[in-house]
Amino acid sequence: MENIRPTFLTVLCVLTFLGSAFGIYSAITNYSAADMASGLTQEAMENAKDQIEEQAEDEKSAEMVNKIMDSVSNDISEVKIKNGAIASGIANILTLLGAVLMWGLNKKGFFIYVAGTLVAIIAPLVIYDGFLGFIGSGMIAFVGIIFCVLYFLNIKHMA
Repeated sequence: MENIRPTFLTVLCVLTFLGSAFGIYSAITNYSAADMASGLTQEAMENAKDQIEEQAEDEKSAEMVNKIMDSVSNDISEVKIKNGAIASGIANILTLLGAVLMWGLNKKGFFIYVAGTLVAIIAPLVIYDGFLGFIGSGMIAFVGIIFCVLYFLNIKHMA
C-alpha cells in the first residue's frame, strides 16, 4: 500500500518551496548587490549620525546612539553581506531539498530541513558580530523552529 501525503504536509512543503525559492533568489541578489547596499547603508548611517549630533539634547545620549550606529555600520560591510548571502543561499537550498524529499515522504528530508534551519539560525550569529546577528538569528529561529515542529508532527507519515 502506498503512503498518501497528508494535506497538512502538502501545505507545509508548498510553503517551504515558495519560501526557499524566494530565499535563494534573495541570496543571489544580495550577493550581487552587496557593494551598492553597503555603500548606501554607510552613507545613510553617516547622515543619521550627523542629524543626531545636531538634535541631541545631551552629549551622553548622542554618544550612546553613535556607538550603536557604529556597531551596526561595521556589520554592514560588503564582505559580511556577501558571506550572509552565501550562508542564506546554502540554508535555503538545504530547506528546499528537505522539503522536496518530504514531499516524496522521505524521512531524510526532515533532517536535511533541520540542518538548513540550523545554518540559517547560526550563520547570522557568526557573520554579524552583535546586534544585527541576534536580530537576524532571532527572526529566523522563530519561523524556522515552528516549521521544524510542524514537520516533526508529520514525520510518522514518512518512510
